[in-house]
Amino acid sequence: MKLIYGLVLLLILISIGIGLFIYSIKKKSTIGLIISIIIFLLVGLVLLTNTIDERSISKKDIISDLSHINIELKDNFTITSNKVTGMPERIQETEIQISQKDKDRIISEIRNSTNFRSFANSQELIKDKVTGQLGTIDKVFNYKYPKFYSRQTYTKIDNYMTRLFLSIYDETNIIKYQRIEN
Repeated sequence: MKLIYGLVLLLILISIGIGLFIYSIKKKSTIGLIISIIIFLLVGLVLLTNTIDERSISKKDIISDLSHINIELKDNFTITSNKVTGMPERIQETEIQISQKDKDRIISEIRNSTNFRSFANSQELIKDKVTGQLGTIDKVFNYKYPKFYSRQTYTKIDNYMTRLFLSIYDETNIIKYQRIEN
């Protein structure tokens, strides 16, 4: 519903901007032109929010995100990709290259956590009811899926209910995490 309201608001603003722009050209009004250009820029800024978020991610942002699932990177890391989609539900998918030492430590932390669950195959995963616990707020879950380790939570971050889902694979030093804001 938020999406529909947002699109209607953007259409109204763009219509006002176009109307004001045409009126200002006919009347040769500088103030009207400036206001209509500001409206166009605001609408463009809203439409480019995801692109801006993709390009402006920093190591500090990643450290902050990972702290919500109790992961600390002790060595240097590199951001390999960051993709942001969705409006109003925002989905950020980030990949970072970490050191072997950090990878081994994170996998060990996941394996040794008190609520660690391992799924040997997809049949076990389908039968297991514990994965339905992801709706539980402020609890961190640790899993070993057939192809990767995972740490995940559902919590409030920056006034948005957010699901964080981290994947770490045995064969590579790439961590992938998703941040889904509702």
